Amino acid sequence: MINGDYLAIEKPLLYLHILAGFISLAIAYILLFIKKGNKRHKKLGMIYVYGMTTIFLTAIPLSLLGEFNPFLFVIAIFSFYLAFSGYRQGRDRNGAREQIDKVLGVFITATSILFYSMAVSLYLIEDSMWITSVVFGSIALGMGINDFRRMKIDERPDFYDRTNLHLNLMLAGTIATTTAFIVTLNPFSIDWLNWVAPTIVGTPIIIYFSRRELAKKVT
Repeated sequence: MINGDYLAIEKPLLYLHILAGFISLAIAYILLFIKKGNKRHKKLGMIYVYGMTTIFLTAIPLSLLGEFNPFLFVIAIFSFYLAFSGYRQGRDRNGAREQIDKVLGVFITATSILFYSMAVSLYLIEDSMWITSVVFGSIALGMGINDFRRMKIDERPDFYDRTNLHLNLMLAGTIATTTAFIVTLNPFSIDWLNWVAPTIVGTPIIIYFSRRELAKKVT
């Protein structure tokens, strides 16, 4: 842990981190309700990706300069993967299977290992937050497995399959960003519920939009 002599560096980083978080969260919800695929959607989407990248890049030094919160740190990693991988799916018509996408697959799989490691440590000290670690670790592992499966498919993906994956990743990124916001408010007395509540609420929303997108394939 780095001592308080670095507060002069920490404060501007913290302000930038918070600002990027609010901007990303606001844009994420705006994107839910505007028309998809037009110039406005693409511009706002890029701002969202830049915001999520800023959150990730500032989370690294902040975790060293101040009181380390392993969950918020790993959530920042998770959020960055979701936003950048979602951006790649929206941009690459071949299904985002370049070297950078393979790195992203390794990145999220490594994140799942971090979550599971935290789960074991927390379970051993009887901390209920191990539940949160297992939930997020399982989601991250599932995404990593899905990434590696995609890499083995030779044919070009269907447009609606690709846009559906783009949508799912961006919505999941919105849930992750919402989670980071909710835990700062701490509305529930049960710690792990503050962390998983956005996922519980957001998952049916992802399922709804996913089914609506895939239904276009047969219309």
